[in-house]
Amino acid sequence: SEDKIGRALDGRRDKVILASKSGARDAEGMRRDLEASLKLLRTDHIEFYFFHGVNTLAELDQIMGPDGALEVLLKARDAGIISGMGFSSHRPPLLYLEAIQRLPLSVILIWDNYLEEQYVPEIQQQVYPLAREYGVGITAMKPLADGFLYQSPENALRYALGSGSEVLICGMNSVQHVLQAAEALTKGPASMEERAAILREAPELGHYVCRQCGVCSPDLMELFRLEGYMDRQMVDYLPHDPANYALRLRLSGWFDLGESARQRFAQAGWDTGLVYAEAAGVQCPYAIDVARKTKLALAKIQGEKLNVL
Repeated sequence: SEDKIGRALDGRRDKVILASKSGARDAEGMRRDLEASLKLLRTDHIEFYFFHGVNTLAELDQIMGPDGALEVLLKARDAGIISGMGFSSHRPPLLYLEAIQRLPLSVILIWDNYLEEQYVPEIQQQVYPLAREYGVGITAMKPLADGFLYQSPENALRYALGSGSEVLICGMNSVQHVLQAAEALTKGPASMEERAAILREAPELGHYVCRQCGVCSPDLMELFRLEGYMDRQMVDYLPHDPANYALRLRLSGWFDLGESARQRFAQAGWDTGLVYAEAAGVQCPYAIDVARKTKLALAKIQGEKLNVL
């Protein structure tokens, strides 16, 4: 992609802000990747260069340690080769809190859409406020949840536009996708009333994904957030057409947060009997069968046979 963008920007470099990334954690790898990016992009300057896909504290420590990738980007920034540094991850958002406080960042790249918002509220509640406190810009990715929200592109884009990021990026591979994105941008961010309607009517959320509305007990809402860690609440054992079913299976394990869900569940020490009892009396405003969903969520987290359909 860097080569394609470099060729496309021939004669237009001064009209764009460039960002690129490296998965290197050590100085040698980062130096190699940065040099390759400059060559492929046909430029001597990149505005923002990202530490990309940093998924553990150990990786963050390596980046900041002796012969770590940070020292290369610090020198590149001082030399005017880059303007600033960015950070991205595909793991629990609390890693962003560490990175914002420990790295000299200009921007973060973090997922933001109306599916993930239902089980990772920390993005809006903790990461965004801390980024603003530290003067770090916010670029939101995955507004269509890796394509899962394909039935509602305009709603998904307008919802994400209203979530508080400075920049929204979305993968597109056709002219139609570009036109849809432009149309959503023209209409602007969804209002609070429109956001509520989107959550209420979104076909992808349907009668299964918990909207965290507060009708359920705090324990049940946390349980459904942990289910989101397991499979993004995509595996609902409800009828779907073959293409949609295949998409759910392909995307459900994208973030690989199952172990984190099991650890948090174990730490909670819930009495599952009480959890079942709480679920039995819930009248969900989104018509979710809460008792059935509770059984499925517990079975997924505890590794039990799913015989509760």
